[in-house]
Amino acid sequence: MLLRFLILFFFHLNLFFVVAQHNELETALEKFKNNANLTSAHIGVQLLDSDGETKLLSYQDDKLFIPASVTKLWTTAMATRTLKPKYKFKTVVGYCGELDTSNHTLKGDLYFIMTGDPSLESRFIEQSFLNDLRQILIKRKIKVIEGSIKIIPADDNYHTCSQWLWSDLGNYYGAGYSTSTFMDNMLELYFNTNFSIGDTCKILNVIPNSATFLLTNEVTVGNQNRDLSYAFGAPLQEERVIKGKLPKRNSPYKVKVSMHDPKDFLNESIKELMKLLNIRELNNSFALNTLTDTLMVYHSPELSELVKIVNFESNNNYAEHLMVECSKEYTDFLHIDTAATFMESYWSQSFLNEVYFSDGSGLSRKNLVTPQAMNGLLVHIMKDFYPNEKECILGSLPVAGISGTLKYIGKKTAIEGNFIGKSGSMGGVRCYTGYLKKNKEYFPFTVMVNHFLVSDAKVRRAIENLMEEIYLAL
Repeated sequence: MLLRFLILFFFHLNLFFVVAQHNELETALEKFKNNANLTSAHIGVQLLDSDGETKLLSYQDDKLFIPASVTKLWTTAMATRTLKPKYKFKTVVGYCGELDTSNHTLKGDLYFIMTGDPSLESRFIEQSFLNDLRQILIKRKIKVIEGSIKIIPADDNYHTCSQWLWSDLGNYYGAGYSTSTFMDNMLELYFNTNFSIGDTCKILNVIPNSATFLLTNEVTVGNQNRDLSYAFGAPLQEERVIKGKLPKRNSPYKVKVSMHDPKDFLNESIKELMKLLNIRELNNSFALNTLTDTLMVYHSPELSELVKIVNFESNNNYAEHLMVECSKEYTDFLHIDTAATFMESYWSQSFLNEVYFSDGSGLSRKNLVTPQAMNGLLVHIMKDFYPNEKECILGSLPVAGISGTLKYIGKKTAIEGNFIGKSGSMGGVRCYTGYLKKNKEYFPFTVMVNHFLVSDAKVRRAIENLMEEIYLAL
């Protein structure tokens, strides 16, 4: 009798807890839905139990939403599964002809065979392709190149997604894909803004620089304390027009814009290195067009490190390069558009009619995903990925209130340190997806808000409150 009583007691106690938890979760959701700042918005929410099978909370989770940068989780998950965490890009430096060591002369052409390494001379990693090249040229004591410096492929198709906005293309976050990607396909412009309000700012320096890159400066000093400047220009279009306003400063103000052609900047940087090493390039013509020997094979960091840069820094350029790399064996034409079609096909096997991709970074407003699919991906990572693959993805995610793009969400609240995931935002879009961590359990959670008309800060605060109330109810 006592045993039966205890079983019934704990059953009812557990039932009471489940009902109370359900009520608290529903109350939090209703409060979020009725928030005055979200009246015009399209809202989707889903919370799963740690088993990944039981819905604890859902609202419009089967509807399609613009995901913005949470798209990167699909890209990095696909790359982790198909390329594997230890995968490395490689760039080969070699020559055709003969290396005359006695006269320190290369009787032929110096070849650079590019494969689309997004990290080549990137600001996000410590290793340096140019430094390694410098060391090998010194070691081989080359002083004369009778032929030319040739970057292969010569017909590199530098491009962006066809669905990106014109206003994005000239800015650093709209830099495109290139097999000759170099320095994140990004330039830093340094402005003197120490003038009167309304006066034109002056460009002090451009890093890196290229003779083929032209700048038209229409930036003026504004009275707001933030960067309101924008660059306009497409891939392979030599001119960038910089418009807008910058705040008045005593020190140079840095603005980042996209390159018009990464191969040009790579080529000029190599030639500048040759000049520093007193290596002459004679540009004589040679009939040979195949490699005779290899001078250097440069490897990128492992994919796991590149994936962390994508998710932790929300890096668009790395994301597009990883997506294109995944598609290489399946598409004849290397392009963000065709790679996105491949990624959609890849994930539609498990999430039919729930995912539509135009790019790998989320910059396109044509991307569409359901909250249900987002959580399905989170469960897939936890249950189906090999341990090293799961570690690769989980280790790439920022922590709420502490790091990366989640540094300012949930700070000094219950979710600080207790939510890992990916954020996504653009005009009228704010999304979060990831895991709420409690009692050593991981609860997949996704919230997606589209088409709001208030400030982004107000929507972020509403989402932050929802996440905190959900976490406390778990």
